[in-house]
Amino acid sequence: MGTNTYIVSRYPSESSKEMDTPDCVFVVDPGGDRKDAEQYRKLLKRCDAFVFTHGHFDHTGALPFLHGLFPDAPIAIHESDASYLGEGAYELDMEDFSALGLSQYVKRFFEEEGQLPEATLLLKEGDVLPFAPEWKVLHTPGHSPGSICLYNESMQTLISGDTLFASSFGRTDLRGGSYTQIMQSLARLRKLPPGTKVLPGHGDYTYV
Repeated sequence: MGTNTYIVSRYPSESSKEMDTPDCVFVVDPGGDRKDAEQYRKLLKRCDAFVFTHGHFDHTGALPFLHGLFPDAPIAIHESDASYLGEGAYELDMEDFSALGLSQYVKRFFEEEGQLPEATLLLKEGDVLPFAPEWKVLHTPGHSPGSICLYNESMQTLISGDTLFASSFGRTDLRGGSYTQIMQSLARLRKLPPGTKVLPGHGDYTYV
């Protein structure tokens, strides 16, 4: 479904980076399914957490498979989108993706892959990731009530989910979407330092 999945590695020193021995690795928006996840499974020597920019199915689909490989890794999502994981997730995904004509895709996935695990770490505005405190949570509702971006000031990098794309912004016609809110969120992102690299949930990267 064209979702960008990011594998983020933290290196405590230049030597650890050269030796490729990170002290933390977390995965942002593992979309797709088992077959898709197998394509980047070999890149994951470790996984210390899963982080979701929002709860829509195209960003969470590979979680059952990957969580089975790394069962101790916390599952982080904004508290307003937590209902997209765990019990009741199937009904929400069916509601959203039926509007896009993809209900059969969702149904087949849950039959083949099983239920989505529940969130174990609820995020909110201003939080830093406990396993990677250089990444700050920016609550940017509009695409969904719990949409977030992850901002690393020192690296001048923003992981923007479906709030901001290279040439557009996220749709607001799904459940809980709001055009007014996403305009406010985009106005906030516009204040980030010029040149900040933007890694979106779909498509190519861009810059503020």
